[in-house]
Amino acid sequence: MGKVQRYFSTESSQEKVPTTVRKSSNDSPIKKPKVQIETIVASKRPKKWEKTTRPRGKFPGKFRGKKRKSKKPGDDPFPKKVHLAKEQLKRYSRGPGLTKAVIKNIQTKVRAKKIIKKEKQVLSGLEQAARSELLLSEQNGGIDVEDWEHTLQLKQCDIVNHVDITSASKKFELRLDKFGPYHIDYSLNGRQLLLGGRKGHIAALDWVNKSLLCEVNVTESVHDVKWLHNETLFAVAQKGWTYIYDNQGLEVHCLKKLDRVYSLDFLPYHFLLVAGHETGFLSWVDVSIGKIVAQFKSRVGPAPNVLTTNPANAVTFCGHSNGTVTLWAPSVKDPLASILCHGSPISAVGVDSVGRLMATGGYDGTLRLWDLRNNYLPISTCKVGVPTALNFSQRGMLATSIANQSLVFSEMGSRQKPYLKHVSHSNVSSLKFCPFEDVLGIGSHDGFQSVLIPGAGEANYDALERNPFQSKGQRKESEIKALLDKIQPELITLDNSLLGEVDTGAIQDELQGKPKYVKKSDIELSHRKKRKNAKLPKIKQGLQSELNIKQAKSTYQQSKQQEEGKAPAVQQVFSNPLDRFKTNRKRN
Repeated sequence: MGKVQRYFSTESSQEKVPTTVRKSSNDSPIKKPKVQIETIVASKRPKKWEKTTRPRGKFPGKFRGKKRKSKKPGDDPFPKKVHLAKEQLKRYSRGPGLTKAVIKNIQTKVRAKKIIKKEKQVLSGLEQAARSELLLSEQNGGIDVEDWEHTLQLKQCDIVNHVDITSASKKFELRLDKFGPYHIDYSLNGRQLLLGGRKGHIAALDWVNKSLLCEVNVTESVHDVKWLHNETLFAVAQKGWTYIYDNQGLEVHCLKKLDRVYSLDFLPYHFLLVAGHETGFLSWVDVSIGKIVAQFKSRVGPAPNVLTTNPANAVTFCGHSNGTVTLWAPSVKDPLASILCHGSPISAVGVDSVGRLMATGGYDGTLRLWDLRNNYLPISTCKVGVPTALNFSQRGMLATSIANQSLVFSEMGSRQKPYLKHVSHSNVSSLKFCPFEDVLGIGSHDGFQSVLIPGAGEANYDALERNPFQSKGQRKESEIKALLDKIQPELITLDNSLLGEVDTGAIQDELQGKPKYVKKSDIELSHRKKRKNAKLPKIKQGLQSELNIKQAKSTYQQSKQQEEGKAPAVQQVFSNPLDRFKTNRKRN
């Protein structure tokens, strides 16, 4: 029979139920379960190739633990997708897709399937982008007043008394009356502040923590200051040349080709520093390689302080003394467009962050708003005074400075009142909205002021692009990523949609300029047979070439002798062969 294996087991195969035992004097001792011996014949064991079932949970392996329960339809509290309005989808739309008629005209089915799959991916991406708005939990600020009240009546002290301590600390003032007027600039993430006084005072600080980064005096006039791609470098337009400093106040570079610069601006996605010279030149410098990309003369003469850029397409806007605003790109020597905005010299120009609106101010005391999408037509005009500075916030508010007053408009119109108003101690020289904050920075003749403007900043920010709370490691990583994604200056155009189109003109010019080659006729070569005198054709060819050379030399010598008058008598040509025996004399 074979070997026998023994093991012990209890009598009953039923599950044991735990019981409580009560002690009593009459209780009998607990009986032990009877033991039974069972035998299994070795020949009846399952073979290796036979399937065996093992109970779950007893042996390690594939079937470990309990089987997961499948979710029922009623378990999900939100079984259906959230409905999206058409307006939300239009915000992220990239234009109309391909119609069914166009897809039917595609010749191959494989190509048609690929195009249909691509269209589905575009639509799903559009829907996901619209649904991402549900994750934006932060809400924008604002001021709620009664029907009989207006926000223009509010002062900064009233706003500070009704906000939290953190927001109230963002309202402060720096009295610097010895080195003004001051030009200001915020970093791209809105964390750092840069001050530049006309009498040479330069200071960089973290305005949130009120910690000073650096402070120097260059002992010459400063006309403008500008942060570069991050808070480690900034540019200063001084009396002679333009200098670049680090956040410790050390001079890093001197741009001598940017001389007598009165206004600066920076394009972060192109790493281009834009400068407007006193002599009427416009310069673009690539700070990543330290070279001048382009330098043109405007031929109109830009006003010293009237220069800005469009954040949407990186086109430079420059105001002139004849009342026009010209649009420039580094790849074209002539202006892309010229707009007659005022009948007097331009005093200030501003463009919103989306590139839809442009605000201009003239010395005639008018403030005008222009639509950059619809043939540059004016939208509204209002009389406010001579604006010295214009700036748009991330939420579309417009700030303008008139003498010592700073006005903020939430909606521009001929009869629209300003949203808020702030009066400084002296005339305002520059003003900027802080990114991602409800703060307006004002640079004046006697220092700097930070005022609260509820609803000005964007509440939700993209930490992968501009992070106000980034660490040093994140800053280095973002700088490397920005350098890899740098856009070439040749791609700066007035219409961004042209970048996605096919340049048919260049292709046609290339095809027309291509020479027309004539196909050579095929020549059938036959191998000559080998023989003893195989070199005979080469010998004949050599002799023929020598004979040709001799004949050429003789004809050349004869022509030369004829020119000198020493040429021999020309042999006569006889019509009769017997004439050659006659004497050499004239024949009739």
